[in-house]
Amino acid sequence: MSSTATSSPFPLVLMQPLLLALNHLLRQEPWAQETLRPFAGRVARFNLAPMSMTLQVDATGLVTAPDPDVEPAVTVVVPLAAAAGDYATGGQAAVLKHVRIDGEAEFANVLSTLLRNLRWDAAEDLSRVFGDVIAQRMVSGAQAARTEATRVSRSLAESVASYLTDEQPTLVRHARLAQFAADVAALRDAEARLVKRLERLEKLPRPAARTARQGESA
Repeated sequence: MSSTATSSPFPLVLMQPLLLALNHLLRQEPWAQETLRPFAGRVARFNLAPMSMTLQVDATGLVTAPDPDVEPAVTVVVPLAAAAGDYATGGQAAVLKHVRIDGEAEFANVLSTLLRNLRWDAAEDLSRVFGDVIAQRMVSGAQAARTEATRVSRSLAESVASYLTDEQPTLVRHARLAQFAADVAALRDAEARLVKRLERLEKLPRPAARTARQGESA
């Protein structure tokens, strides 16, 4: 109850790219769409403290933004700050330990399954443009870069925080305001780029080999 009351609505400027990303992910994994399709019309509220958002399953097994007055069948609570911190070191599995799902049992079980097993196939998207071998190298390189960037950024953040707190406390307020403004501008630019990339990816044909494998497994 308290998490809902203290959460602000998810920013509208981010809702469209979020829906594009989620539906792109669902289209990559047809089993996920099939799993959601029987729950068409159901609404799930995600309390991502300090924000919240609601998603509705449509008839094809994709997600849309529901009307504001629709009651959710399920509530998914994720403390965003704690989950994001653990994701940097432990990935998706580390985030799941923070997740709590309440509501209609069957729908809750389906969402739990999706949260555990649904992952973005970056290699497939990249292979459409660069080919399989180069795509795999790009993904491996990105994973290594993320690990190193996480280590370096944490060390830098600790050093800066120590300096501002211990030696220049009067700068903290101004530094935070400047950083917040920079983060907002960067987020707006990233959102625009993400929308364009997802729209381009959706127009590209799926690789024939992967489509054939999915047909055999079905």
